[in-house]
This record gives sequence, C-alpha cells and structure tokens, in this order.
Amino acid sequence: MNEMIKTIYVLHQDGVALLCVSPDKSLGDGPDSFMSLFGGFSSAINTLLINLGHKELKSITVGDGVLVYSSQEPLLFVVHATSPKSEQFAKILVKQIEYEFFKFYNGKLDHSAFFVESDNITPFESNINLIYDNLKKLNSDFPELLEFLPSFIPLSRLYAVLNLGLDIIEGYPDDTIKIVRQLSLYFIEEKNLEEVVAQTLGRYSGHMIAKDRFQDKFVIDPEKVLELLNEISVTKFDQKNEYYDIVLCPVCRGKTAEKPICHFFSGFIEGAFDNPNVTVEEISCRGQGDKSCRFKLMRV
Repeated sequence: MNEMIKTIYVLHQDGVALLCVSPDKSLGDGPDSFMSLFGGFSSAINTLLINLGHKELKSITVGDGVLVYSSQEPLLFVVHATSPKSEQFAKILVKQIEYEFFKFYNGKLDHSAFFVESDNITPFESNINLIYDNLKKLNSDFPELLEFLPSFIPLSRLYAVLNLGLDIIEGYPDDTIKIVRQLSLYFIEEKNLEEVVAQTLGRYSGHMIAKDRFQDKFVIDPEKVLELLNEISVTKFDQKNEYYDIVLCPVCRGKTAEKPICHFFSGFIEGAFDNPNVTVEEISCRGQGDKSCRFKLMRV
C-alpha cells in the first residue's frame, strides 16, 4: 500500500481552519491551497453529514488524489491522499487522529470560546505527526495488515491486534482456537472492540495462511477453504447453497448468545478467499441454540 499523504486538516464546522499539517513537506498543499480548497467546503460537508444522521468515513476523489474525511461535532477531520491506493491508509489515519484529538482535549471542546485561541489547538500538530509516523512504520513493517484493519481501532491497540494475528498464524492450526477464545482477556475494558477484532484477526490470518498454502492465488476454490477449516474443526460445505457448516464450533462452545458470535470464522473464510466480490455472513450459531454454525457466502 502506498501511504503517500499530502496534508491533514482539522476544521471547525463553521469552516474555520484549525490545523493544516503536511507530514511530508515536499507533498504538502500548504496554507494557501488549504484556504482555497476548503473555504466554505468543510461547513458544507459537515452539514451534509449531520443532516444524513451518520458519522461514517467518506471519501471524495479529486484531481490530485482522494479526500478522506470524518465528522464528529463540532469538528471535521480530513486527510488528502495522493491516490486511491492510499485510501485505506488515509481512512485509518483520519480515525486515529480523530480519536486522539478528542482524547487529548477531553472536556475542553464543549466551550465554543476554546477554538478562538489558535494556541489551544497548535500543540496537537506534533501528535498528528507522531500518529502518522507510527502508522507509516506499522504499514512498512507489515504492508498487508492495514488492508484488513477497520479504521476505528485505536493505534495503541493495533499492536496488540498485530501480535495476536502473528500468534494465530504461527500457531495454526493447533493454537488457533485457544488464542481466539482468549480474546476477551485482551479487551476487558473495550468489549465493543472484541467483535470487530475477532473478525479482523480472522480475515488477516485467513488471508496469510491461504496465501502461503495455495501459492498466492487470488480467488481460491471453496474446497480449498474447506480444507483449511477442517484443520481447525469438523466442517462441511454445501456447494449448491454456498455455505459452510462448522458442526462442533470451538469458538462458541460452552457459550450462550442472542446472536451469532463466531466472528473469527466469518473473517477467516472471507480472508482466505481474498475476493472483493465475496463477503461472509454467519446465519446460524450453536451459541444461540442452532444445530451448527453456518457461514453463507455472499457474492456481489
């Protein structure tokens, strides 16, 4: 992944530019370009997001790259990437900056007067550069990892996720389930992350294991994925309806739930296929009283 980032912006919802940071000075837009690009534009985007009632990441393709932005009232965070190939890196970067910004200024952003003094915001520029450098290093050391990460896992937790992923891959298949079943121990204070982390680890480990086993083929035959799953647990594949049945699922064994909870296997199957046209949905789960954990292939 090419992580070339031109400029990072923090804007107030009324259009006031709070920060303009160029991690690579040779690529940066600079303040003049910043003002011409975002004069009134930030307010329009933020108003649109609020009216639509969501705060999801969005991106806009522009002539010299991609603008990835995220809104959390009263601020708008924007990363200007050099190309669509850098979009995933930009998505993770902008959410990391948003997360750390609100953590850094906890309790101070409720006062509108806080934004009047630019000196209040300037100290965060060094934080942005540090976040960028750390994420760039992580991407350099593990170039495929960021492709599988959701954007909102805090950077401080990315290393824990990375280490778990490496342990799963190295210990496959003998230690795979033991590690997955212990995920809750790593996220005691962040239960909301456990589900997405389990699926992320599944996707990453499924991708890397299948890539190594099947010589980097892009679209893998369903029977090949079945072969991998059977090394972990007894699994059947219904070719007509395209779903995998894990008969005695070790992830949810001994657990009860109101909805499917075997997120690791959903991710593992999806990652093994490594096909953007294939997603996986768990449609039944022994944890909620079903006969098997069933994973349906969804093709687009």
